[in-house]
Amino acid sequence: MQENSGEFHVDVALPGLERFGEVEIRCDLLRKMGLRSLVLAAPESVERYVDHADVVLACADVYSTDVVTEVLEAYRGRLANWVTLNDKVWHMQLGVSDRLGISFPGKRGQLNCRIKPLLREVLSDIMPTRALVLGRDEVTRERVAELGQQLGYPFIVKPIWGTGGSYVEIIDSAEQGYDLISTVFAELAEDNDIHTYRTDDGRMWDPRTQLLLEAFVTGRELSLEAFVQHGKLTSLLTQEKYLWDSDGAYRFETANLCPTPFLSESEHAVIHTAMQEAVTALGVDDTFVHIEFKWDGNRVHMIELNPRLGGGAVPQTLDNWFGIDTRQMRFQLLVGEALPEKFEGREGFTLGVFVNAHDSGTFRELEGLPWVHAQPEFSFEQKYLQEGQHIPPRDGSKANRVHWLYCYDAFYDCHDIDQIDRLYAETRKRVQLKFAEV
Repeated sequence: MQENSGEFHVDVALPGLERFGEVEIRCDLLRKMGLRSLVLAAPESVERYVDHADVVLACADVYSTDVVTEVLEAYRGRLANWVTLNDKVWHMQLGVSDRLGISFPGKRGQLNCRIKPLLREVLSDIMPTRALVLGRDEVTRERVAELGQQLGYPFIVKPIWGTGGSYVEIIDSAEQGYDLISTVFAELAEDNDIHTYRTDDGRMWDPRTQLLLEAFVTGRELSLEAFVQHGKLTSLLTQEKYLWDSDGAYRFETANLCPTPFLSESEHAVIHTAMQEAVTALGVDDTFVHIEFKWDGNRVHMIELNPRLGGGAVPQTLDNWFGIDTRQMRFQLLVGEALPEKFEGREGFTLGVFVNAHDSGTFRELEGLPWVHAQPEFSFEQKYLQEGQHIPPRDGSKANRVHWLYCYDAFYDCHDIDQIDRLYAETRKRVQLKFAEV
């Protein structure tokens, strides 16, 4: 590490997320490891990082490849790597790396995972899915009906890369297909947080003018938290999306089990082998992975692979189960320090119950938490809302889903599947959002 003492690891402070303090934590961890940090921050936020980072640079637009390249130009040749790739700015980070010559050994895997049509192309022989990219200019009633016959009903419409679950639709019939797809394209066109990316083969990827359509696959819905180091996949926990709610055609998870008690050791082995093959084909390495997949008891079908940990309370869940610090592990992967190939957890499983907003308004407080905390099984919780935060109505833009979907999560450590129904029903009934009076 001392050989690279003159190099900087670059972090990005995203506007609006400063209150979480993650950038400061990452800078402090790098300092403890003997590594230097450089933070890009909005001009008004620079001061909050000066005591944590070795260098803080004001950047008027951290989403722009051109702007960030100009800001970092003076440090060309002294930039070791990005501290973490963020879902909102990965296109900027990879673009800047190309322009400034920042080493990026995992670029192929990152692109294959983040650009969903590329993932489908790479896995076409291993885990085939009927899928295609639809351009905005191709949308006619006749074309949408033709694609419905080709893919079968229902089929899924989603952006060509992750947008936090926004803009995803399930098409059940030709009658609704044209209207829904047209609406999604119209809303994407107005989303200023979406950018384009050109891959090395010359293809231009534009989430505002391209949508991924793919066949709906049946099976139990699960996700795997794992990491890849030197090409080898190490599985940590397998979650099961266990209970669901819906809002019109939109279906969303309201409870999960982690690790799921409904998979045998032999099933785990089959799933791990399939995922290792996929990770190798995609070229993913030296990173955490969050893999969404379906399992029918015999075969694995990958929905998506994110080259990061799952969001929300996943880091807390891993800490609760294994007593590990995922931030520290992320930096060990970054600098090539060897991680264990096996982790010992506890007995039983953790039940996560998710509370969503049913009404809109200015959030004031959560009601019912004393009951949650009093349960013998209670382990930890995740609060997403702050007092005074506005929650938009459910019938608004689909980009607003994240605001009413992520409100409060309660987690209970269980040893018996008979505990699930009571804890789930009571939590969903008792925990309610209270709004400021108008």
